[in-house]
Amino acid sequence: MVREKGKGGLRHQEFQRHLADYFISQGKIAVVEAFIGKNVDILLNDADKTIAVEIQLSPKHCLQVKEDFRLGCDEVWIVCESTNILSNIKSKLRHELDKTLYRKTRFYLIEHFLPHKNKKLQNKTE
Repeated sequence: MVREKGKGGLRHQEFQRHLADYFISQGKIAVVEAFIGKNVDILLNDADKTIAVEIQLSPKHCLQVKEDFRLGCDEVWIVCESTNILSNIKSKLRHELDKTLYRKTRFYLIEHFLPHKNKKLQNKTE
């Protein structure tokens, strides 16, 4: 894995680092801030798929999911730390993406990947 310093705020960078480490421990190739024509938070290469992982800590951030697909990603995973943000983004994308791209978009809470670390990360900010 090529380790790039993540972008965004400290919390965003911390999630990038922990998620990349998790994916690597699962045997995937993970690149933080991979440039594919635009930067992707984490780019995963998993067997025959290229997956853009976009970490969203706020529903206000502009999601460029269509662009990830246009630039060659097979799937886009949206990872959020709260159910409210995840629901908001999911609802927006349901209206913005065609059905084919929407079916190739996955939505996860960060705790899905980091159940123990997420509790520690949450306590740091409280």
